[in-house]
Amino acid sequence: MSLANKYRPTTFDTTVGQEHITDILKSKIKNSQQSNHNYLFFWPRWTWKTSVARILSKAMNCLDLQDGNPCNKCANCIAINEWKTLDYVEIDAASHTWVDNIREEILAKTDYPPTQLKKKIYVIDEVHMLSKWAFNALLKTIEEPKDYMSFILATTEIEKVPETIVSRCQVFNFKKIPTDKMIARLQEICKQENLWYEDEALDLIESMAEWCARDAVKYIDQVSVFGDISVKNVTNLLGIVGDNTIKEFLEIIKSWDRSQIFTRVDEVHSQWIDLAQFAKQVIMYIDHHLMEDVEFFLKISEFFGEILSMIRYYPYPNMVYKIVLNKCVSGDETQVEMKKEKPSKVILNETKWSEESIWSKQDSSSQAPQNDTVETKKVEQQSEINDELFSKIWDQIDSKTLQHGLKNFVHVKSVTDWKIELIVIDKMTEISLKKEENQKLLEQKILENTGKSYSIDIEYMDKDAYFSQMML
Repeated sequence: MSLANKYRPTTFDTTVGQEHITDILKSKIKNSQQSNHNYLFFWPRWTWKTSVARILSKAMNCLDLQDGNPCNKCANCIAINEWKTLDYVEIDAASHTWVDNIREEILAKTDYPPTQLKKKIYVIDEVHMLSKWAFNALLKTIEEPKDYMSFILATTEIEKVPETIVSRCQVFNFKKIPTDKMIARLQEICKQENLWYEDEALDLIESMAEWCARDAVKYIDQVSVFGDISVKNVTNLLGIVGDNTIKEFLEIIKSWDRSQIFTRVDEVHSQWIDLAQFAKQVIMYIDHHLMEDVEFFLKISEFFGEILSMIRYYPYPNMVYKIVLNKCVSGDETQVEMKKEKPSKVILNETKWSEESIWSKQDSSSQAPQNDTVETKKVEQQSEINDELFSKIWDQIDSKTLQHGLKNFVHVKSVTDWKIELIVIDKMTEISLKKEENQKLLEQKILENTGKSYSIDIEYMDKDAYFSQMML
């Protein structure tokens, strides 16, 4: 048995990092408050959503509860653990997408009470994969379930679940597992498996897993083939590097020596290091050490973000590094001169007034003929104005969620006389921006910073399609 399955949580108390949910569910079970027939668990992958669904199912049917936890010893708990009952059903929506699957697996059996358990439980994993017609068929049953029936839905993309379904469920938002709790869990597993480990090796595994519990335990399982969980074994087997390698790489970039940077990229590639994972590690390192060199780290993080977005489309990942880092080096050669000419704050202030003067001059001479040179200058100036002001405008948004979406998932497509076209590459951000109050807020902030009214036009584009287009 794999370690991921062996150490999968079996009670609420052994579910690491989701206490804000498990404490509520345990309290409901202890107080026999099972009035909610439908539950919806959502957010990051591999954060125990399906495991908690199974634990909740056992708790609702357990014959010998232990302080709100299932005992895992009674006939009902064993029947669920060993899949020996038809009253507990787990459905993978990814392979049961169509309405006929829902009719056959659920609807045709809802009229029959449980034969062994106290409650008949249906767990639908990745529920967002169901078709529109499957959701419609399921809706009536979820809306008015029988007393002996409960539905537990799990998803990583709640925005794809119809509101009619969401509104009929008690919703629980899972979160990424905190670093300290993840490390403690890995240490506990290593001790129980009699595996010698280095703390730095566990730190590497935790960072590579990106808060996903199953990935972290899976990596422990893989590295344990060599016996010890050491930094050397982790880096060799998983294709990752330690902090010292990343620090050295960043120092080479900071030298702005193109030849030295390219040589180091080839060296890293020749060591069979996963370059996509390496880019992620660099960004995480920057996040942890940002205050040590804010200006340099912020600039470099943008380039490594570009590397991540491009690397999946290139057969030679080391070339992606060279293409992007070459732009980084080339840009730095002119950066100092640009700063000498005009500080950024002065540019913003001058830009605001220069734009007003441009428009006032154009209005006063609107009937006069204009040559191509004047028109070209106006367009160039307008584009420059808005490109410089947008980051400042986003910073003025009070809502942190909206501000995060604007900074990370919104790109300016074009600016015309009275309209700004935005491309949005995240569905939740698109929904937020299309709210009337948010559009009015953006238009007001743009007016305050430019002295001119613009309307906002929003276009959604799939993230992969957007980055593919940018590479053309």
